[in-house]
Amino acid sequence: MHLAINAMFWSQPTVGSGQYLRMLVHAMLSVAPDVRVTLLLPAGRPVAEPLPPNVQAAPVPTPFDGRNANLAKVWFEQIAVPRAALRLNADLLHVPYFAPPLRPPLPTVVTILDIIPLLLPEYRGRAAVRLYMRLVARAARHATQIITISHHSASDIIRHLGCQAARVAVVHLAAGAQFRPRDRTLSETEVAARYSVTPPFVYYVGGLDARKNLATLVWAFARMRYAGGPPATLVIAGRAAGNDPRMFPDLDAIIMFARAGAFVKRIDVPYEDAPLLYGAATVFAFPSRYEGFGLPPLEAMACGTPVIVADAASLPEVVGDAALRVPAEDVTGWSAALWRMLADDALRADLSRRGLERAAQFSPDRMARETLAIYAATRNSSG
Repeated sequence: MHLAINAMFWSQPTVGSGQYLRMLVHAMLSVAPDVRVTLLLPAGRPVAEPLPPNVQAAPVPTPFDGRNANLAKVWFEQIAVPRAALRLNADLLHVPYFAPPLRPPLPTVVTILDIIPLLLPEYRGRAAVRLYMRLVARAARHATQIITISHHSASDIIRHLGCQAARVAVVHLAAGAQFRPRDRTLSETEVAARYSVTPPFVYYVGGLDARKNLATLVWAFARMRYAGGPPATLVIAGRAAGNDPRMFPDLDAIIMFARAGAFVKRIDVPYEDAPLLYGAATVFAFPSRYEGFGLPPLEAMACGTPVIVADAASLPEVVGDAALRVPAEDVTGWSAALWRMLADDALRADLSRRGLERAAQFSPDRMARETLAIYAATRNSSG
């Protein structure tokens, strides 16, 4: 099979769509080495690293390159990529993010990680963004097949995009192989040396946008500490991706108003250090109100770190019974869960064991095999 892929995010391996694409391609080639892949790349974004065997890169120019980035992106997605896939005589086009072509000229699979801009008002953006979302939402109904990453997201896609349930398949994500248990003492020592963070500490990594609900975590942690709870530190890693206060609350102001500055520490963590921080953390906390999947809790569990998540959206589907779950907005509940987890060694050991077992159920090979089966079914139904 010759697979053409819209590789807009190939060169952004720390972005969700880039992580997904790279893991899928590498895992797919390990289970089906006869698959031939062409990465269709925006002009001017060459691949910096050697590609795996059977993978080639093809730059796809647009008339707007270097003149109008927004128009170049839409032209690339809607016109240039489908034409290039057809010209290459590809058997199938996979668009691994929410940007399907409106009139695909060949069998097309689109992966929709989530439809957050259609669900949450603060994420709808300017008029041009809303118009773009209307375009891709309409185009999704013309895709031969849709893949999404949780049953919760599948329900949202069917309900809000009007897609037929038979054309929406769920393929769960997986933690990368680098996320595995490490020697905790060595990890703690290395984190102390690099980041001046010592145990015990509660760790959060991810976006700082409003749906991540960090205000609840900060206030809950402050309440726990002021009530005489365990003398831990809350460590928050991540940066705001914008300055709109509706989307990116002022985290420093939240910490100040909660009088939590003495025991909350903000750090920047490069992607390659992610397993190290997970492995050293006493507890991983993820209070997000909405996720299409929720990869950080799965990565933390794969490292053997006990996890607390919001009992919201797809997160219960990801963690199962291998984590504590607390209503997203319940500051009192979060405070109690943090205290309990930090104070109870046996609970942490039990959740660490269960988390490792749960994370093992989500593997890159399984993700690749399920996706390949969807490709085959899509080709057969279109033939």
